[in-house]
Amino acid sequence: MPNQAGDFLLNFDELPLRIQLEGCPGEVARSIAYQWFCPVHSRTADSGAFRVRFRVEPGLRFRPSASTRFRGQVRLRVQTLSSTSRLLLSGTRTTLTAGGSVAEIEVHPQVLHDPHLMEQATGGALGHALALASASFLHGAALIVDDLPILLLGGPQAGKSTVSAATLSTGGTVISDDSLILYRYQADGLAIRALRRDILLREGSLQVLPLTVQQRLRQIGPASDPRWVHVRQESDRSFRSTMVPAMLCVLRRDRRLAGFRLEPMSQALALASLIEANSSPHLLHPEFPGEQQALMSLWIQLVSELPAFELRLGSALLESPEALLHDVAERLRELGGFRVV
Repeated sequence: MPNQAGDFLLNFDELPLRIQLEGCPGEVARSIAYQWFCPVHSRTADSGAFRVRFRVEPGLRFRPSASTRFRGQVRLRVQTLSSTSRLLLSGTRTTLTAGGSVAEIEVHPQVLHDPHLMEQATGGALGHALALASASFLHGAALIVDDLPILLLGGPQAGKSTVSAATLSTGGTVISDDSLILYRYQADGLAIRALRRDILLREGSLQVLPLTVQQRLRQIGPASDPRWVHVRQESDRSFRSTMVPAMLCVLRRDRRLAGFRLEPMSQALALASLIEANSSPHLLHPEFPGEQQALMSLWIQLVSELPAFELRLGSALLESPEALLHDVAERLRELGGFRVV
């Protein structure tokens, strides 16, 4: 392990969860903590923490010759055999082995010092830790529009980040545009927590933001598929870290529509959409029955408690986002029988 490797503990205040990163360089651990919107501090040991051990393996394949080649978006694929998950990152191959409250990750020395790739590699271990703490990743956005807390599910390019940006520009509140944690709070209630800190936008989504905000965006990723980062400001009341959802919407983009269309979904269809949007081979694998049971229990509770709808959005999202989101919120209240107290 390199000399600058540290021993760090990530704390999720709203969850009974602590994650200890062993062998993770200090600057990388702090970067991961920043993006995960939680504090991090040095620790020597903590018996109650989920331990993530990084082991340097120089023999692992690593293609990029310069850091600029992998600073952009990294697409993660997973191949699972027994209790070992092989995480296929852009230009590198790492191996995650999880069992009980410990996960070991083999990484190339160059990957160990890149915060973005390390964040991706740590995601699998975090998923296991969350499941053991009766919590779950959610690939979705969480917003509050006209005082209505809405959970949006959707695949890549479904429009989650665009709707999030439109929510900010129209005076609403954003928890996260893409990466969430679903967890139990108080007695048997469910809450949503931001996992990824900032909002990532494609070029077509920029126009929903005021010009003054567009000028503050930071570009990342390759020229062929760039993203713009909208940084979460600590003092900005447009952001919150948690919310209790009142509605669940499965988001679709429909270029044939001018406005929007809402269709009620059965619990079965809502659960199927939830599983589709959040399928995780290394958590839903038969070798991990505890994780399976925890995830399915949460997801079933979510779709049984929230009114669920398919939400199709058309061109008005970009042309007049404020009017569209106001109409969507009003229609959701009518269909779901929800009233803000």
